[in-house]
This record gives sequence, structure tokens and C-alpha cells, in this order.
Amino acid sequence: MRNQGSIVAIIVVCMIGLVVVLVGSLAKKPTIVESQAIADDLAATEALVESQAEYHPVVSTVLVDEGRLVIGAGDGIYIKPGLDDEFEPEKREPGVEFKHLNAVLPMGDHRYVAGDGLYLLDDNYSMLLDAFDFGQRVYALMEFGEGILIGTEQGLWYHSDLPLDEGGAPDTLLKGSIIVTALVEDRGGLWVGTHGDGLYRFDGRSWQERFLKRDTLIFSFVNALEYTYPSLWVGTDEAIFRYDGGGWAQMFVSDSSETHDVTCIMTTPAATYIGTGAGLLRYAGDELTEDEFFEGSEIVGLCRSEKGVIVATREDGIFTYQGKEEIVSPEQLTPHIFAADEQNEIIAETLPEAIAEGTDY
Repeated sequence: MRNQGSIVAIIVVCMIGLVVVLVGSLAKKPTIVESQAIADDLAATEALVESQAEYHPVVSTVLVDEGRLVIGAGDGIYIKPGLDDEFEPEKREPGVEFKHLNAVLPMGDHRYVAGDGLYLLDDNYSMLLDAFDFGQRVYALMEFGEGILIGTEQGLWYHSDLPLDEGGAPDTLLKGSIIVTALVEDRGGLWVGTHGDGLYRFDGRSWQERFLKRDTLIFSFVNALEYTYPSLWVGTDEAIFRYDGGGWAQMFVSDSSETHDVTCIMTTPAATYIGTGAGLLRYAGDELTEDEFFEGSEIVGLCRSEKGVIVATREDGIFTYQGKEEIVSPEQLTPHIFAADEQNEIIAETLPEAIAEGTDY
């Protein structure tokens, strides 16, 4: 019986020991789970910072204004005080959120910005002075007479701070029921490019719609217009045309029949530059050529500066044409909160203090 009792006692002791081991193991489980959770938080936070750091707002327009490079982007306006490397783009916060920013027009001491509405800023782009709600998106702006022409998705408007009639109306609809995408003035009148309705001309008295006789649809979607005497350049979704006052000519690269989705056009005394959805073209000496450096990049803006022609791509940076010097990189337009030098600070603020200090669990 004593042997049986001893055996029973041994079994009981073993069972108690096993329970203690199990309980001890269970007691350690929360520590392991917590460590894993912290590790997951660290990985998730690093992934968030990395993904945000890789985000760069796309560029929509660019111009040089009093020596400053003005960049219209998907999240607002950036100003680069100078074109040299020591100047970084600075985002402006004028008190309005710009959506679908399409055009910027300096005029006197004011700056007009077009997007889902029309906004008037000060000459530093830092203060909202006025807003004009046309109830429609604005695509094009041009100084005209004592005011400006405003191309919208429902027509062409004329805006002036001076009263236009006895009623004092500051805004007049010049041409309705068209989507205005581009504007340019020549010596005899105004050319208006539209999305879907072709190319219009206004001579001050009446409107005329002009097409190539051999193809009545070729001018349906006009994206860009440029006039420098004696030539009018027209860029569409599928072609490039030049009009010399007497006849139209479709332009091709060398002997190619390739078509181009034109986005912008600018003429200088030396050449005409044509931005497309897949690169940059240059017309000089009666020859249209492709620039290999910009091959594959969507060109969204062209402007002139003390460094020569500036070429803005949608996502690949902003460059000088001569020398192909990058003056604004996509990373420089990254929102400040996600800048690389703040990643550690963001992680430290997000994770538990002990992990931030490197405590070994």
C-alpha cells in the first residue's frame, strides 16, 4: 500500500509540475504577442513612411514669373525662388485647396489660378484675394484687353475688374456650349481650341469654325495653340499642324507617318518646341525632330528663362533643354511631412517609447 501511495504521490507531484510549467508558459505568452505586435507596428509604419515618401504630386503646368519658377502640381502651387541648385521649391498655402490646377496667369500685381474655379492671388502666391465661381472647371487663361479670357468646360468667358455695361457685370459669356482647352491671339483675331468641337476663330464681330477640308474631324480635339508670326501651330490628340495664313500643313518627324498626342507648344526665335504625351519634339530649319533625352516622358509645360527653355514632365522632373540640367526633381515636390529626414522622427512618434529608444526585450 505504501508503494501504491508513493506512486500516487509521484503522479500528483508530476501533474502539479506540469501545470506549473503550462501556467508559466501561458504567463509568458502576452510578452511574446506584444513583441510581435510591436514588430508588426514597426514594419507597418516603415512601410507607410516608405510608400508616402515615394509619392510625388504630378506636375500640371510651369512658368517663370519674375525670376521664380512657378510649378502647378496635383496638390497645389510650388515656388522655386531661383533656378540654381541652392533654391528648393516651396509650397504655397494661400488659403484655398487647388483641385485640377490647369493654368496660372500673372497679371500686374495679381496672379490668376485656374482649376475647379478661378482664384485671384497676390503676387507672392501666398494670399487669396478673391474667388470666382463659374460652377465649372477652368482649363485656359489668357490676358485680353483690360481683362482676361477664361476657357471653361461650358464656354468662353471674359472677366474684367472694370464694368462692361451699365449693369456693371464683370463677367460676360462670349461663346457657350463648348469645352475650351486652348487660346491664342494673332494679328487679326482670336483662335479658340475646344475638346470635341474643333477650332474656332473670332474676328471681333463673329465666330467661324475652321477645319481642314480633307478631314472635317481632324481638329475635333485641340490641346494646344501657339502663334508667332507668320505661323499658327495647332496640337491635337492625333496630329500637329502649322498654318501660315494661306494653307494648312500636317507636320511629321522626318519621313515618319507617326502621330503624336500634343500637350503643349512654345515658339522661340530659334525653334518651336512641341510637348507630347511621349516626349519632346523640336522644329527648326524646316525639320521636325525628336529629342531622345525626353523619350517616354509626358511633357506638360514649356517656358523660357535665363537658362533657356525649361521642359516640365508630368512625373519625371523639370529640366533645362540646353544641357538637360534637372532643376526640380520629383522628390523635391514630396509633401514635407514625408521628407526623408523626418522618417525616423515619424517612426519614433508612432511606436512605443521603449522601442524608439532601442530597448531590448
